[in-house]
Amino acid sequence: MASWFLHRAAVAAAVLTVGALAGCGSSAPSSSESAGQVMSALHASVKTATSVHMTGAVTQGAEKLSLDISFEGANLYGTIGENGESFVVLALNGKTYIKLDAAFLKLSGAPASTCTAICGKYVQLPASDASQITGQFTLPNMANAMFSSSVAAKAKKSGDKFTPATVDGQQVLQFRQGNNALDVANIGGTMYPVLFIGPDGDRITFSNWNSVTLPGAPPASEVVNLSKL
Repeated sequence: MASWFLHRAAVAAAVLTVGALAGCGSSAPSSSESAGQVMSALHASVKTATSVHMTGAVTQGAEKLSLDISFEGANLYGTIGENGESFVVLALNGKTYIKLDAAFLKLSGAPASTCTAICGKYVQLPASDASQITGQFTLPNMANAMFSSSVAAKAKKSGDKFTPATVDGQQVLQFRQGNNALDVANIGGTMYPVLFIGPDGDRITFSNWNSVTLPGAPPASEVVNLSKL
């Protein structure tokens, strides 16, 4: 049942969680700050965050992986994609659902005629398949991966500065090193990362810090039995 997509979701998580985070309502930084100080502040804020929305795209070999997902604790909702193909995932309170559409049914081997009856509904994944997604996509995992990444390590050890700048009308502190970039904003009195740009044009942003609201679980009438696909 669409194991190809589930594998891609796990790969996307492992790659994208090196990233950075975007916010809104930021105040203007007035001076440069050392990379070590900024990274310490970021680590503390990300570790205590309760929710965030993440969008991003990365290239791994010939594959283009993308995410557009909201996180709230261990729960999540949004779209995971690769090379133009995508699916909607909803994980709530230990249960993980995939929203059915024609593309997903084709990849899972179901007859095209099935779409008339079940497209737009959800299928609940077995725990073994769901763990490939929910085991990777959590705020704690993102925080740990981000601050153990080579970009973070270089920023902390470089002795360089984050310098004030304006990006798309937002006041930020910027760190630049080669093809890597990390922008940071003061959001509601707390410093959060804003934008990550890595090698090969990888780009990741976050928004809605601590203000994400996820949809509820689909009603039983909208959940399709996996064994019938």
